[in-house]
Amino acid sequence: MSNNSTIINYAYGVVLWLALLPVPALVQATELGEALAECAAVVEAEARLRCYDRLAGKPLPMPLADTRAWQNDPLPNEPALASSQETAVAGSIANAMQITKIGKRLLGIRPYKRNYILPVTYNDRVNHQPFDDAGDEFHPDETEIKFQLSAQLPVWENILDQQLDLYFGYTQLSFFQAYNSEYSAPFRDTSYEPELGLHWHPDLVFKDWRLESARIALNHQSNGRSEPFSRSWNRLIGEIQTSRGDFGLGLRVWKRLPENSDEDDNPNITHYMGHGELFTNYETGDHRFDLMLRNPKHPGMQLDWRYKLNDKVGLYVQYFNGYGESLLDYDHSVDRIGIGFLLNDWP
Repeated sequence: MSNNSTIINYAYGVVLWLALLPVPALVQATELGEALAECAAVVEAEARLRCYDRLAGKPLPMPLADTRAWQNDPLPNEPALASSQETAVAGSIANAMQITKIGKRLLGIRPYKRNYILPVTYNDRVNHQPFDDAGDEFHPDETEIKFQLSAQLPVWENILDQQLDLYFGYTQLSFFQAYNSEYSAPFRDTSYEPELGLHWHPDLVFKDWRLESARIALNHQSNGRSEPFSRSWNRLIGEIQTSRGDFGLGLRVWKRLPENSDEDDNPNITHYMGHGELFTNYETGDHRFDLMLRNPKHPGMQLDWRYKLNDKVGLYVQYFNGYGESLLDYDHSVDRIGIGFLLNDWP
């Protein structure tokens, strides 16, 4: 993977993301302006205040029989007082809605894929080949730390008033040789996976099966390293998730996007990673079991068990066997088990 290719891929994603980001903000600003204008057009002073209160989300007071709105002769200083109150309320509404809008649209980072740390993992089949081929003296240990960080940022929610969102996602998976003091405890490999996609969540039900969500995304995955350790590919990914009671079933398929053969570090990656994966889960009480299956020709399997400790954190055990656990090891079969903690959610 050339540096130019990497820069172009990231620049394309960032430019497209920034270009789309202002769209929902403009829509919300227009809606707020129209609502405030409607309130300002109300002739009767108290009715205008009630209109502003509705925008601010305050409970409306019950009308009293002797309120001045029912009187023909309001107090002489009432218009000035009402005008001052209206200005204050309108300013508060505008500020509050602007803060809410910014928080929701720009700072509304949410979990995406699993977020976890496995402080102890053991791999019975360590991949020494890349380091031996490069003449590198580094010898990875069987024991290492594995962790994943993943988040998504809504760029445009409820497009055209439909259950359809445009989002930017990012996932990072790292393998840390923390206990390998002989070689200064390096990171053995890290993959970076940005994506831009559409997420549809219709919540449709058909014969007890619920269609929870569907996605389509442009995905780039790379370990950001130079030759001979460089690995990367670009994909168009489609995903569907369904559930029935405590049982969940999903399918993720992908098509690798073509690239210049001179810059392709892993031309046979689909031979090992395949063109999709099947995943399922089952929940019972505070326990959840997950299974992922990929590519019968060069199989990869991941089995997870989670135990909920509280609303935020769970005990997590992960077992992976086969090909494609990481980009560096995509063509090497591993046998790894690890234990640690999984972050369920955040505010």
